[in-house]
Amino acid sequence: MSATLISVFFVAGALVAVGAFAAAWRRDVTAAVATIPVMFAGAGMAFAGVARFAAAGGSHLLGQEFAVLLAIAAVALVALGLGIAGREGTR
Repeated sequence: MSATLISVFFVAGALVAVGAFAAAWRRDVTAAVATIPVMFAGAGMAFAGVARFAAAGGSHLLGQEFAVLLAIAAVALVALGLGIAGREGTR
């Protein structure tokens, strides 16, 4: 069984939806910020899937490179959010 573009979009949409639901559900800022990488992972999966299925004999690396860039941005965003939340807790 091979993955199709539709199945990639369903999984990516599910990851974004779960991340958004978890961020809205959490009352603690730290826990809400920690769910943001899940949403970024869904977006990265969508980009990688589009690049995989849209490249007709070309390079499939563009979507993967963008997914890695999103993962790095998500880690930086979580570090920034945790730093800000940590400073708010000490006041």
